[in-house]
Amino acid sequence: MLIPPFLSFLIVIILILVFSKYELSITLTIGAIVFGILADVNVIDAILTVGLDPSIILLTIAILFIPILGGLMGESGLMNELIDNMDVSKKTSLMVSPALYGLLPVAGGALMSAPIVDNIAPEMNSSRKISINVWYRHIFILIYPLSLLVISEIANINLYLIVVAMIIPFILLILIGYFFLIKSIPEEKEQHERNLKRVFRNLIPIIIAPIFDFIGRLFINFSYPEIFLIIGLLLSIFISLKMGNLPLKSVGKISKGMKIWRFPLLIFAMFLFLEVFIRSSVPDTIGNLNLPYILLLCIGFFLGVGTGRIQLPLSIMVPIYTIQNSLMAMPLLDFSFLYLAIFLGYIITPIHPCVAYSINYFNDSYKNVLKDISLPTFLSFGVLLGVYAIISLF
Repeated sequence: MLIPPFLSFLIVIILILVFSKYELSITLTIGAIVFGILADVNVIDAILTVGLDPSIILLTIAILFIPILGGLMGESGLMNELIDNMDVSKKTSLMVSPALYGLLPVAGGALMSAPIVDNIAPEMNSSRKISINVWYRHIFILIYPLSLLVISEIANINLYLIVVAMIIPFILLILIGYFFLIKSIPEEKEQHERNLKRVFRNLIPIIIAPIFDFIGRLFINFSYPEIFLIIGLLLSIFISLKMGNLPLKSVGKISKGMKIWRFPLLIFAMFLFLEVFIRSSVPDTIGNLNLPYILLLCIGFFLGVGTGRIQLPLSIMVPIYTIQNSLMAMPLLDFSFLYLAIFLGYIITPIHPCVAYSINYFNDSYKNVLKDISLPTFLSFGVLLGVYAIISLF
């Protein structure tokens, strides 16, 4: 063995971070294979283990359907209609509009919400618009079940326990964002006729899948509960087609345009990297370091900044934590802190696609955006570290 496994792990992680701005699924797959070879892991066996795992297969199928649902909601105009019929104040519109679009896991989705933010407050400077679009577009990621699917699998924590645990951080980030980004904006009302019946109707395709999944998991004891989510997503897609008066061929058109093959491949790549990591000697080496958890939180934040992703840093940090502490699953509270730390790094980084897309749309610079978004981000991270420090005293 020419290169010690721990050193090979660091080299591969650095290379993944450097090339993560390209096709992440391919980068991570190659990284996992190279790491496995350098760490003397049976890569073929690891690939077969991941590729033949029924839970991972079902999760991959579910992930395939989620961007299709998002594309249909955008293509049909159901989301625009939902926002128009809410008839809320200007400040509320600036928060709610990008947040609702954030429920649609569409590649480049920031470009869908950016024009809405622009129309609501045309007089506002562009860096503030970008900050609002990025901050509130991702708020629902903290609690929306479809956004937490892979994360819950990585951490081996019940999906809906994570949802409950993240409600308080979700509310705090809304308030912090409001204080720094929204509060100073002059108030005025959007001129639309309120139609709450239409609002609830158009929300149905978004909420039916997680509801169906939750009920199935709660009342039916099935070995592979991911099947409930797949059924719920198919039902959501069918409803969105009917409500949006779209032909069935729209699914094929959207699938092709969004290159949906990228999503399942990324899931496979993440679990392959995780499998190779666990099989190597690196976890034992890291476990012996006995790193303090507050340092892991800081590393998680910087991995969020360095990758512009959430799932990739979690797939690295969670096994480090569980192996270091000899656990099968990460405790919910510690996981919540780590998830939020990575999320905040992901929000602020210039390699986050939504940040880059928004900057291009509004023709501004990252330097200007950083002036607006850094204060709420670093305040939130400071509060996170402070709360953890206080809790650790007891």
